[in-house]
Amino acid sequence: MKVIELLKSKEWSGKVIDCVLRFALSFALAGAQVFGGYAPLALGMIGASGAGLRGVSALIGASAGAVLFLPFSHALRTFAAGVLIFTANNAFFDLKLYKKRAFLPLLCAGMMFSVEFVYVLRDGVGEAANCLMALLLCALGAMSGRALLSTGDKEKEDHPYAPLFILLGVLMAASSFETADGFAPGRILSMLAVLLFAFERGSAFAIPAALCIGLGMDLGAGGGSFVHAASYAFSAVLVNVTARGNRVLSALWFALSILCFALPMNAHAGLVLLYEGLAATLLFLLIPSRFLRGKRLCSDEAAQEDAAVRRKIAASAAALRELYDSIARPRTLTEENPAAIFDRAAEKVCRGCALCSYCWEKEYQRTYTALNDATAALLRRGQGRGEDFPSYFSERCIHFSSFLSAVNGELRAYLLRRQYRRLLEDDRAKAASQYAQLSELMQSAADGALRPVSTQPVHSYEVGLSLRPKRGERVSGDSAAHFETEDGTLCLLLSDGMGCGEAAQRESSMAVRLLERFLRAGIDAPPALKTLNSALSLRAESTDSFTTVDLLTLSLQTLEGELYKYGAAPSYLKRGGTVRRVTCSCLPAGLQEGSPPPEATHIKLSPGCFLVMLSDGVADSLDDEWLQNLLAGWEGHDPQQLVAAILADSMDKRGGTDDAGVLALYIPEDSSGAQAV
Repeated sequence: MKVIELLKSKEWSGKVIDCVLRFALSFALAGAQVFGGYAPLALGMIGASGAGLRGVSALIGASAGAVLFLPFSHALRTFAAGVLIFTANNAFFDLKLYKKRAFLPLLCAGMMFSVEFVYVLRDGVGEAANCLMALLLCALGAMSGRALLSTGDKEKEDHPYAPLFILLGVLMAASSFETADGFAPGRILSMLAVLLFAFERGSAFAIPAALCIGLGMDLGAGGGSFVHAASYAFSAVLVNVTARGNRVLSALWFALSILCFALPMNAHAGLVLLYEGLAATLLFLLIPSRFLRGKRLCSDEAAQEDAAVRRKIAASAAALRELYDSIARPRTLTEENPAAIFDRAAEKVCRGCALCSYCWEKEYQRTYTALNDATAALLRRGQGRGEDFPSYFSERCIHFSSFLSAVNGELRAYLLRRQYRRLLEDDRAKAASQYAQLSELMQSAADGALRPVSTQPVHSYEVGLSLRPKRGERVSGDSAAHFETEDGTLCLLLSDGMGCGEAAQRESSMAVRLLERFLRAGIDAPPALKTLNSALSLRAESTDSFTTVDLLTLSLQTLEGELYKYGAAPSYLKRGGTVRRVTCSCLPAGLQEGSPPPEATHIKLSPGCFLVMLSDGVADSLDDEWLQNLLAGWEGHDPQQLVAAILADSMDKRGGTDDAGVLALYIPEDSSGAQAV
């Protein structure tokens, strides 16, 4: 009866709820394992729970979770570290030093290190790096747990991100449970959290939160990929910038951003990411409207918010670049010694053999020589045969057929491990490259948003354009566009897809469309072109397609700009009777290895100048004397007439055997101070 009365009292009810909460959090955070078996957040929660009954509850919860979620050896290590942390809490809780802000995190990390130190010595430098990161997460978990569970307002104000950090740990734990098809409810909830933050909170909070949640998902998944960090951060940026307070539009932009990252991935991983994103979007739309308020900002608040967004984007870009630099450093890969094949086979076959001591002790040198001589043939063919081994070895071995079968089994496993390591390294390099490109795009977007709009008068211009398909085709494989950006930059785009007809037109129009969207969004040309090249390289793996890119970015205030080329035909700059040819030597987009920058040529136009861009179906650097003569003698002022004249002469010279596209820019003599046309 006394127990029931105590439970009914408010004081004891509060204590029971508090202990249950600490037990549940520690239990859940034990599932947030990183680097192959560490559970640092659960240990941090034990430290944050302090001494007494609360600490016991957290210790029991973390221990139960470790046994359930972690490998047995790591569960024992987690339990040992948790006991040490709990014991240290009871020993120091009444000291003044214990109340220092840095003491508890250092205490938790120190107790964890005292357990893991032996394993670090055993496993070497690679494990030391993992252990160091786990210690840092343990310290952060202790700080965040203490702030979250504290009853004082000052502690919560000093650590405003503590709830987010604990939420991240819970989501990491939930993401470890996957269905047979690879879908994880935890990742769906993490995407829902990103979408809610982007919709409900300002960009200063939502974007870093999305990046942290994505990194947590990647950290829990292992493998060195950063696809969740990149996709979550990018989707948060899009939702914040494009869909303020509009729920349906926010869901649409989020789904589209996830789709952009899913398309270049392999089929299974891309579908998993896409379906998880669609599930999170559906859950977001099903939340009753009364629980969502969205962002309602007045103009002054919006300006402050935009400034904060730009600073956060720039800071996030710098962080992404620093992370890329750290993971992209060249590493020395140590290949597994092929001798392990014979060691494992001998362990299975030779240990119980009557001649074991004779072969592996008395005749060890001859045995070693025989196996060493057979290694090259085994690795070259991928399978061992009896003739690969010297006769003195195969005739002496009384279990040779069993030994050969065991060698072939271990050889297959060895080759699979080697292939896996190489694929993993390739995926790591691709992930690092995508991370660097995301950094460049975010930095370019931030720089473009901060770039002041010039009040200097703009020059007028005229553009001529014509695309002619190959003889016998209905559509041209070339695509072109011209437009102005908000900062007064004129962009001219011309792309030539591989081949001709509709297939080539799909590739070239996609390149032009994507580049136009990047440039209109304020992203600088070099990172936009590098990202396009990487996307087309991934696309080329399945379509064997590529496309040339000709891009002019010209300031309408100064008439200075850059001419960028990826495998494009020459361009021509005409001043009076003088013609200058601009060429490139790089490959088309989609054929470049890595992410090399495009070839760029600085140009300075003046009133009365023509700039002509064309595809190789019109002329190339080996057959353009007629074109240079035409341009030098041209005295007209209409760029459309010039385009028609070039295509007419090209038909006479080449007979229409390829798609032909010409884009001409003319700066009128009286253009200074006029408005663009």
